[in-house]
Amino acid sequence: MEIRQLRYFVGVVEAGSFTKAAGFLNVAQSALSLHVRQLEEGFGTQLLIRDRTGVSVTASGAKLLDRARAILKEIRLTEVELTNTAASPAGEVTIGIPSGTARVLSGPLLETVRNELPKVSLKMVEGMTGPLEEWMAAGRFNLAVLYRTADSVGRMTVLAREDLCLVVPSGEPPF
Repeated sequence: MEIRQLRYFVGVVEAGSFTKAAGFLNVAQSALSLHVRQLEEGFGTQLLIRDRTGVSVTASGAKLLDRARAILKEIRLTEVELTNTAASPAGEVTIGIPSGTARVLSGPLLETVRNELPKVSLKMVEGMTGPLEEWMAAGRFNLAVLYRTADSVGRMTVLAREDLCLVVPSGEPPF
């Protein structure tokens, strides 16, 4: 059984004939007939009564019609949910971040997420780089900002690298 076959079956029943369904579904009548016949053969029962005036469902066809409509509805809902998620991400994202970096990045990061991804809830966990690496490897975070890459941890992918600079006021020695 294929999703397309269920769509065609429901279309034929709702249209009342293969000819009308072919027009609505933009599919050749012979293809509709073939797919419905394959469903009937697959289930081992007649689903439609065919006559000159069109089609009507058998008892088995009525059961399949109810189930097929429910299945197709779930597929449509899933498509909408996944499409909307891709266009507008939602959910909780946990980020591990070193304490010193958190003081600098937390405000701008939270503000950006709030403005650009309103359906995303950002949870920040502060810590030292070593434990953050371990927690990231253990799956406690969705992402982490680390001072060094975790070469020993194979489950991580480096998304970006950023150099840090030590600066002092001009003309003043640091020590």
